[in-house]
Amino acid sequence: MKKIFSLLILFIILTALIISCPIITQWDRSIIIFIQQKLSFLPLWIPMLPDCILYTAMIVLPLVGFGVFFVKKRLWVDLILFCSVPLVTFLLNCIIKPIIKRERPPIELQITSIHPDSFSYVSSHSLVTICLWGMVIWYINKFCKNNKLKIILISTGILWIIFVGLSRIWLGVHNPTDVLGAYILGGFLLCCYFIFLKKYKTIFKLLFQISKKLKI
Repeated sequence: MKKIFSLLILFIILTALIISCPIITQWDRSIIIFIQQKLSFLPLWIPMLPDCILYTAMIVLPLVGFGVFFVKKRLWVDLILFCSVPLVTFLLNCIIKPIIKRERPPIELQITSIHPDSFSYVSSHSLVTICLWGMVIWYINKFCKNNKLKIILISTGILWIIFVGLSRIWLGVHNPTDVLGAYILGGFLLCCYFIFLKKYKTIFKLLFQISKKLKI
C-alpha cells in the first residue's frame, strides 16, 4: 500500500509542478531538442511506428491472446481486469487532459505530419502501453514456464514501453514530463490492479461459483 500512495503522491507533485512552474516546460523543450538532434541520423519512420498499425497490433494481440488464455483457464476476473485496461486508461485521459489543459510542444518541434489537437498531459500512448504491457509482463512472469522465452517476452515488453514513450518525445508531440507523468500514473494503476487481483480474486471466484450453481 505504501508503494501505491507514494506513486500517487509523486504524480500529484509532478502535476502541480507542471501547472505552477513554467521552467518545467522550458526544460521539456530543451530535452526534446536534445533528443531530436542526437537521433537525427535515424529515419523518421522509426519513431512513427507507434502511430501506425504496429501500435494497434501491440494492443489488440495481447488482448486477444490473453483473452483466449483466460477463457480457457476460466480466469474470469483476470479476463475482466485485463480487458478493462484500454477503457480505464482512455477514461483517465478524458478526465485529466481537460483538467490540466497543458498545450502540446510548439509545432516547430513536431517533426511529423501528425499534429494532435488534444492537450498534452498525460501521454495517452505511454499510459495505455505501460498499463497493458505491464500486465502482460506480470502474467508472462507468472505463467510462462520456459525461462528463455520468458526473458525474451519480458525484454520485448520493457523495450516496447520505453520505445513508445521515447517516440512521443522524439516526434515532438509530447513533453518528456507528459511521458513521465503517464509512467508514474501507469505504475499506480498497475499496483492497484495487482493488489486487487491478489486480495479480492477469491471473492469473485466464490461469486462466480455461486451464480453458476444458481444458474444466474
